[in-house]
This record gives sequence, C-alpha cells and structure tokens, in this order.
Amino acid sequence: MARQLTMAMANPCCRPSLPLCRLVRCSSAPARRSANYPPSSWDYDSLLLSLNNPGHDRLKAGVREQLVRASRGDDQIAKLRLVDTMQRLGVAYHFETDITGILTSVHSSKPPRCSWDDDGDVASAALRFRLLRENGFAVSLTGNYLTPALQSDNAEGLLSLYEASYLSFRDEETLDEARTFCANGLRELLPSMEPHLRCSVVHALDLPLHWRSPRLEARWFIDKYARDASNSDPLLLQFAMMDFESVQTVHQQELVRLLRWRKETGLGEKFGFERDRLMECFHCANGIVWEPNHGSCREMLAKLTSLLVNLDDVYDVYGTLDELILFTDTIGRWEECPMEILPEYMRALYSVMYDTSNEVANNVLKKHGFDVRSLFQEAWHDIAKSFLVEAKWHHGNQIPALEDYLYNGAVSCSGPLLLQHAFSMLNMEVNSKYIDLVRSYPRLIQSAALVLRLCNDSATHSAELERGDAPSSIAIHMLENNSSEHESRKAMKDLTNDAWKSINEDAFKNDQFSIPFAMACVNLARTSHCVYQGGDGFGAPNGRKNEQIAELFLEPLGLTNNDKW
Repeated sequence: MARQLTMAMANPCCRPSLPLCRLVRCSSAPARRSANYPPSSWDYDSLLLSLNNPGHDRLKAGVREQLVRASRGDDQIAKLRLVDTMQRLGVAYHFETDITGILTSVHSSKPPRCSWDDDGDVASAALRFRLLRENGFAVSLTGNYLTPALQSDNAEGLLSLYEASYLSFRDEETLDEARTFCANGLRELLPSMEPHLRCSVVHALDLPLHWRSPRLEARWFIDKYARDASNSDPLLLQFAMMDFESVQTVHQQELVRLLRWRKETGLGEKFGFERDRLMECFHCANGIVWEPNHGSCREMLAKLTSLLVNLDDVYDVYGTLDELILFTDTIGRWEECPMEILPEYMRALYSVMYDTSNEVANNVLKKHGFDVRSLFQEAWHDIAKSFLVEAKWHHGNQIPALEDYLYNGAVSCSGPLLLQHAFSMLNMEVNSKYIDLVRSYPRLIQSAALVLRLCNDSATHSAELERGDAPSSIAIHMLENNSSEHESRKAMKDLTNDAWKSINEDAFKNDQFSIPFAMACVNLARTSHCVYQGGDGFGAPNGRKNEQIAELFLEPLGLTNNDKW
C-alpha cells in the first residue's frame, strides 16, 4: 500500500482522486458524543413506491389485513397457501414480519416432521415442508410416496411433493426418489388434466419453482393467477400488478443510469470485438437481487457483469497469449495506472474495472469503516488467473482433467467475484471475520458458482465445439468415461443436483451469513438456470430471452396467454 501511494504521489497521472485520509484508515478515531437517536420510523423504499402511486399503500393495507385475519384463524393450510401465493406473486417482501409470524406459528403447532401418513394430504404436507425449509425453519419431510395417497390421480399432491423435493439436503435421498416418482406420475397424468393445472405442471417439469428466478416467476405467476378467476383474490391480484409495475419503474431508472455509465466508459468504441450485453447483464444482476431497496447493489452487479463479459472476450477471443500474461500480471498488481506496455484496449478495460471496484470499496469504507480493496483485488486477480489457465489450455490444445476443469471453472464463471462484491453491500456487518470467510471461498459461494459453470456448459457445449474452443465439462466427461453426450449431460445434471443440496444446507440451515447475502447466492444459482435455459443467454441471446427482458423491464404488464416463461 505504501509503495502504491509513493508511486501515486510521484506520478501526477496516478495521483489519488480522493484525499489521503479517505484512502487510509486512521489508527485512532477522535472521541465523539452520541445522542443515541432512534432510527427513522419511515421505510423510504416503500415511501417512494407509494408516493409514485398513491393507490399502492391502500392496496397494501388491504393485503396486510388479509394476512392478519389469516394469522388469527385456525386453518393452517389456508395460511400456507396465502403465503405461497404472495411469494409467487412477488409481493411477500412487503410483509416479511407478518409472514415470519405465520410460519413460526405453523412450525410450533406441529412436530418439525411433515408427513402425510396420518391424513393422506400429500399436497399440504409438502407445501408446509417447502415453505418452512426455504424460510430457515428446521423441518423434515417423511412419508411413503408409494401409498394410495399418491397412487390415484392425485396430480396436485404429486406436483406439491415434486416442488418440495428440490429443497432437499445431501442426506435426504428419499426425496430424490420421490422427485423421480412424482415427475413420472405427472407426465402420465398430463393428457387428462384440466388446462389450468396442466399449465402449472408443464411449467414445473420444465424448471422447478426452487430453481426459478423470482422476478421471472412473479411475471409468469401474475399472468396465470389472473386467468384463474374462480380461485384468485381480486385485491391481491390488483396489488401484485401495481407493485410489479412500481418495481419495474425503479428498474427502468437504474437502466437509464447504466446506459449512461456504459456510454461514458467509451469501451464500446475501443472494443470492436466485444459482446455488447448490457441489458442481459442487468437481467442477470436483477436475478441475483431484485428488491427495490437493493438498487445500488444491483447496478454495481450489472456493471461488473458487463465488464466480466468484456474481460472474458479478451482472454477467450482477442488477446494473444503474451498480452494475456502481461494483463494478468497488471491485474495482480492492482495499481491505478496500468502498465504502458499493454495495448490500449486492455488499459481502457483495466481502468474501468479498477474505478468501478474501488467505487464500491470507498462506499463500504464510508459505511462500515472497513477497507475491502484487498478482497476485491484478489477477486479480480483470481478470475484473471483462471481465464489465463483456460487460454493456455486452448493455445496448447490441452484437455484438462474434469476435476481440474471444474475447480478452475468455478472461478472463471465469475460467480465468486460477483458475490464477493455483493457481500460488502448486503451484509449488515463487514469486518475482518466475515471478509476472511468470504475470501476463503466458502461452500455456499463455491456451490452457487458450480451451478453457474454447469449451466453455462450445458448451453454452450455444442457451439463451443463448432468454434474449436477448449472443451467443456460435458466434452471432458465424454472423453474420460467414453460415454455418449446424453450420458455425460446426465452426469453433469447429477452434479448440479448435488451442488443445489449444498446450497440448500448452507442457505437455509447453516447461519453463516446474513439472509440477504445467502439469498443472493441462491439467486445466482437460480438465474444461472434462467439465463442459460434453452440457449446461451450471453453469447447468442434468442427471441425468448429478449422477450423476457422486454416484459420485465420495458413493457407494461399486459396479461396474455403467456407460456414462454
């Protein structure tokens, strides 16, 4: 650090733009008085939504009354269904305290074991398990899935158990068996289902609820809920529609700032070879954190994702091996002025990377009094080194072992860098203990990153073979095991399932991190499925992806017969 500051003061072009006192933490702080004022009683994010649309507060109050009435009643299944509906409509974040109270009462009223062996109500037992587990309550799901309760035409029970099975931990193999059983049963019953239920089943079999990006699911479910007039609540539907468009307005304002930022960087003019994917990057960032109160984190993630796409193109497509070695060394030094020997396009990209990451670090220093620049420096150097390893494999026509590929790929997928930056903005407390934990690549980050890597490989395998790129996990598995593509894809899907079990344990059972950060890790894995489902959402976004982005961020909420989600 001292050497960097000495160089900066000696070289005018590298002189820090901030006062020295803001770059170095003081060893002792002056004594200051405190009046112990209470925090503000106003929720500014809710105020912004309500002031923009006065009807929002009125509808919200009506929905809260419904929750209060439900919490006072004895019908636990009705309570759970209301909570589930609110979560899927995307409005549960307004009522976290009320919902926690309901789930706490449900959890305490019965043993933590959910079972349908007594009353045969598979759907309710599975729903209770899913909602309690995903909200951090200690609970298990037991029951003989071969009982008559699931042997008849019980499509709703099969669907509920199928969705619940994706919340399994590593030692719950019975849920894996139940998942396969339910999936097969649902496929057999599909032709005889009424249209509304068939729509839900097809949606779940395409991708389970637990693996879906929350904002995309809300958009799809609002449409479905509106078309089920006999079972939908008009007040709840109206509030969900209004809230969706209010949040959409917040996201649109963020997009305006991001578009200006991208233009101001000038990278578009300096990079003739780049993928221009800012909208897709914002879509990815929104998948990780979508709530209105996390706007600054979302904008930061969108910027970083955009820069990572450019960095990937430099290492994967454009840079020579000699240039990439120099570039990796420059990133490792993490100095304000990049080396003059670097090509202009590399120096331009490095400067934006450095400035963007340091802006986050300066904000964290002001808010928490802790310097996280070394964490970010290591994160950028780690991903650059992982990109360089892959470049050397490609240039040397080397095929790594699958274990080596996945170890390196869990870093080069960019997941750890994004989450390490997000941590400093989502955790209520930032100190050396938590920084050391995040720096060590804990299992939650590793598992979410592995899902991202495997989803990417599944979508890009064929195109990368045609381009002659370094082999993916699927290609390497085929070579190592002399297996077919179908068999190797299944093996990678099994790895994905195992990674999800670790994510479930660390996010919903082990309390290492704050809930917002744990959910950001879960949502990174979720958005990986959504971005790469049906094709490469970054390399070659298709019409389906463009429609999703347009309906999430650009177009007003129009309710149509929409099955593209």
